[in-house]
Amino acid sequence: MEKIYPVILVLAGLILVYILWCLCEPFFLDLDKTVLKRSSRGRSSDSEIAVKKLPMNSKGTKETPDLRFFFFSDIHAEWCPVTSKRLCKAIRKAHAEGGLDAVLFGGDIVTSPGNAPKGYKYLNNISACCKELGLPFYGISGNHDCRLENAPEASGFSSIDNKVIHLTSRKSSEIISLAGISDTGRKNRVWQQMPPCDGSEPVILLVHDPDAFIHLEPSGRPDFMLSGHLHGGQMKFPFKIEFTVLRKTDKLPNMGAVQGSYDISGTTVFISRGLGCGILPFRFLSLPEATVVEIVL
Repeated sequence: MEKIYPVILVLAGLILVYILWCLCEPFFLDLDKTVLKRSSRGRSSDSEIAVKKLPMNSKGTKETPDLRFFFFSDIHAEWCPVTSKRLCKAIRKAHAEGGLDAVLFGGDIVTSPGNAPKGYKYLNNISACCKELGLPFYGISGNHDCRLENAPEASGFSSIDNKVIHLTSRKSSEIISLAGISDTGRKNRVWQQMPPCDGSEPVILLVHDPDAFIHLEPSGRPDFMLSGHLHGGQMKFPFKIEFTVLRKTDKLPNMGAVQGSYDISGTTVFISRGLGCGILPFRFLSLPEATVVEIVL
């Protein structure tokens, strides 16, 4: 029996370290950068879904990007140790370094509707920062936001749910469509199609759940897509149990697209790990993330 005690103590210590790490990791914001280039294959009209991992290119592009965004998603304000003050500081820094064309929010303000005021306050602080810098602030709804009564009106951002706005390339003056798709929530979900865009213009789609891509008509796929929702798994387990067992309904993660940049059937996609935590304030090997996204046509 005495020989077992040291083993028990070691196991208890490892479990304690694991729990402490999971509680601490949500505070460590990863401010990264990615360059998204239009796929050499072009938009695919094939119904088959093919996923290819792309490098993040965290140093950015040496050439002038066509557009430069600050993108964040999934604040889940009741479980978000990354404060709006820290995010505003990151936005100011990114704007000072290379200029920003817009700040984009990928949905999920809170997990529970009762905490909506906390989420609205968070986003309104970001909105005030954007106004100070003269930057547009666009956003879409996430699967939890369909239960909120005053979103996005109370959130401070301009909603592009099921809308298209037009931006101008800083390099060539080419017109680029930025489209958004609303999220109807997990229960009785309705997968929306992308709003009509001018077929001659490059299209960037902002949508919360990356699985929306699977349900787009192949002929209506965008050139670029920005998403969140998956939290990078939030709690990573061996053999990707967080998706293969716990979240079987999420299709793209089980095809290998969980976080970062991908070429998915000719569309260049970025999936953010998000900022906050859903349900429990734990993360493991999935740091909170906000990203400067440089678009190169």
